[in-house]
Amino acid sequence: MKKAIIITLIGVLIISSFVFIISCSKKEKVIKIGSVLPLTGDIAVYGKKMKQGIDLAKKEINSKGGINGRLIKLIYEDDKGDAKESVSAVNKLINTDQIEVIIGGAISSTALATVPIIDKNEVVLFSPAATNPKLSGMSRFFFRNWPSDVFDGTAMGQFASKELNLKNIAVLYVNNDWGLATSDLFIKTFEKNGGKIVIQESFEPNNTDFKAQITKIKNTKPDALYLIAYQKEIVNILKQKVQIGLSCRLLSTYGFFDPEIIELTGNATEGTIITAPSYDSSSDSEIVKMYVESFKEEFGEVPDIWSAQAYDALNILALAISRNKTNSSIEIRDIIAKIKNYNGVSGKTSFDENGDVYKPLRFLIVKNGEFVNYGN
Repeated sequence: MKKAIIITLIGVLIISSFVFIISCSKKEKVIKIGSVLPLTGDIAVYGKKMKQGIDLAKKEINSKGGINGRLIKLIYEDDKGDAKESVSAVNKLINTDQIEVIIGGAISSTALATVPIIDKNEVVLFSPAATNPKLSGMSRFFFRNWPSDVFDGTAMGQFASKELNLKNIAVLYVNNDWGLATSDLFIKTFEKNGGKIVIQESFEPNNTDFKAQITKIKNTKPDALYLIAYQKEIVNILKQKVQIGLSCRLLSTYGFFDPEIIELTGNATEGTIITAPSYDSSSDSEIVKMYVESFKEEFGEVPDIWSAQAYDALNILALAISRNKTNSSIEIRDIIAKIKNYNGVSGKTSFDENGDVYKPLRFLIVKNGEFVNYGN
């Protein structure tokens, strides 16, 4: 009887060991990557687009066998576009899920809040869209593939004075890290070139009533209004701008680069000029055409800039991980820092020592209800 029990116990141990080995083997074939995006809340429209881009990149990579034979497993966290929520989400991914690579800090305020955490833990954080200049060099583990506001605000300041010959401009901006940095750089550049800022007005995130600010702006009779806002805010501002009768030219940022804004506000967008990254869904580039076709097949719509940026983000990380021989976040960081002229769907991508990206900006104008290159 004792012999039978011993044999049974030995059998159980062998089976348990076999199951454990199989389990470990399965784990080794998975690469976990975290992602912290605004999937609900006021700016969820951007987070959901980014998630689509990431999901498509994951599907394509895994269909080809993954990264060196290991499939990507994504762990998403929703930060609602809130800095505190983002901090909690990043801590969870690092401490609970043992993640060493995160796509997150989707906007400047969440990136600024979470960079100290990833720096302390030596975890790579790759942002698809954070633009605040303060992020430059803030951590050697932080990267972004969207140009800094230094390029955006400065470029529009130059363009407004040199190309459009505007003299008096009003500025209306969202009161967060992105809005403050972009408006400051635009104002400094425009004034340096001899222009005058007749009024500066701000509003809190998630605001819906802008009548007071628009009325003040109208009373200054500006040549143009430079608007820094997100999609939902822009829609309300445009509608109230028409109601109040503010008819000056409108200049804006990549936050305006959304066909849905045109659909929801119609003629109120006509003639608006914006800065935007180099991604063009109608490009003749083979890599872009293949991406657009795959995206349309997967989601039934044309991919926008937010999707493209996030798609490139995961592909760049996958490239770095594939070259990582020590399975170390430090080596992944070092590999990304050396990437030059990566041919992504959002343009040629190169990183500098501060984790910043070099990509050309372009100027678009709304003509007949569509975004077209300025000057065409």
